[in-house]
Amino acid sequence: MQQLYAKVIDQEDYQGIKILNSNNEFVGDIFKATVSGCDDKNTYGFKHANGLEVILGLQLRRFKDLNVAKYTVECQGEHFTLKEKKLRNFMNFQVDGVINDQSYVFKDDKEVTLIMYKNNDLIATMNDRNIYVEEVSDLETGLLVLMYFMYKLYKREDYHLARLLHRSW
Repeated sequence: MQQLYAKVIDQEDYQGIKILNSNNEFVGDIFKATVSGCDDKNTYGFKHANGLEVILGLQLRRFKDLNVAKYTVECQGEHFTLKEKKLRNFMNFQVDGVINDQSYVFKDDKEVTLIMYKNNDLIATMNDRNIYVEEVSDLETGLLVLMYFMYKLYKREDYHLARLLHRSW
């Protein structure tokens, strides 16, 4: 299992979050993004060191699905939808969906850790201090980091992320 680190940079010339590996090498950068049909305040992107961009946005809610959040994932011109599980979302965070014929589940451990499963296999975890990943693709790294933002939003702890990332826009 590999460990990654989120480095918050709050300087006059750059505000943002960079993801580094255990060798202090740049893995990716988080940025503010927009996606049609998604809430502009809750849409973020992850640009991997190799240039791959993954964007995750919280879809605008309609009255009939007010209690179930849906998320749009954009990567390499393709769009995918992930959504919360009805009734489970009142007690715990859980988002499911299929991307490139792979089933993904993101859920909390009832503490403060987001857990990511691919085809029922644990592949990554993330909390405020640690990011642990198995052999994951660049897309999966981006999904984990970005879904953690949505998890923090679910937990109503997005103030600091929003303040940091909206400062320069």
